[in-house]
Amino acid sequence: MVSTVFSDSIVNATDLRNNQKQWFEKAYIKPITVNYGRRQLAIMNREQVGRLYAAQHYSELVLKACEEFSENSKSTIFPWIEYLSNEGKTKFHSELLRQTIQSIITGDWAKVEYIIDDWKATAEVERNPALAAVLKSKEDPSQYVEIEG
Repeated sequence: MVSTVFSDSIVNATDLRNNQKQWFEKAYIKPITVNYGRRQLAIMNREQVGRLYAAQHYSELVLKACEEFSENSKSTIFPWIEYLSNEGKTKFHSELLRQTIQSIITGDWAKVEYIIDDWKATAEVERNPALAAVLKSKEDPSQYVEIEG
C-alpha cells in the first residue's frame, strides 16, 4: 500500500481517492507522492512550494552575483552595482551573503529582497549626484504648507 522513499509517503491513485482526507491532511504537513500509472506526482503545502521557489530563485541569483564579483567582471545580475564604490560593493556582497544564509535557514526571503532593493536605491543615488543633493538638502520649514483636515 504505502512505501517510504526519501521520507515522503508514496500512495497509488486508488488509495488517494479512497482516503482523500487522510492523504490531504498528511500532504499539508509533509509532501506525499502519488503514483499515477508510470508517473509520479507530488502533493504538498502551497506555502512550502513558495518557499522552495524563492530559495531556488534567490540562491541562483546570489551565486551568479558572487561568481561575477569573484571574477571582478561587470555584473549582469545587478547592473546597477557599478555605481557603488568598491567599499559599497564589498558591503553589499557581504550583507547579501549573510542574509542569504539566514534565509536558507529560516525560509524567509523578504530580507534578501529588501537588501537588494536598498542597495539598488543607494546605487541610484550614487549614480545621480543631483538626486543625492536634493535628498541630502536641508528643508526650510517656512516653505511647509498647512493642510486642514
